[in-house]
Amino acid sequence: MRLLRILLLAGGLALVAYGVSGWVEAPVTELAGRLAFAAAVLVAHDFVVVPLVLAVGALVTRYIPAPARTPARTALVIAAAVSAVALPFVIGAGRIADNPSAFPQHYGRNLLLILAIVAAATGAWIAAGWLRRRGRAR
Repeated sequence: MRLLRILLLAGGLALVAYGVSGWVEAPVTELAGRLAFAAAVLVAHDFVVVPLVLAVGALVTRYIPAPARTPARTALVIAAAVSAVALPFVIGAGRIADNPSAFPQHYGRNLLLILAIVAAATGAWIAAGWLRRRGRAR
């Protein structure tokens, strides 16, 4: 476990170094825009994302039975990550009207399909745990 933590820390520090190098190499004229973006991201994270995650975690802890909590939390994290990546495509951000090949897929439908697969896998995980516990009880 300690080696895994060290590797994760090293990977995180490498990503931070990569981000800082982008800031250092950027022209000075872009500094104000980058600072405004960083401030907006920090405010959104601290005042939107963190409270939302804490509220959902509290709801999961309160209303989902203990054996299903880990699968539910895992599914929620996966669904949130996939949705965050897919959202610009679903809403068509950057779509150009005279270039239909820029967004050639049905992103909304595909996102729903992926979320359905995550839900089905979560249901199977919960059912497998229930069957395993039921078998031990006999």
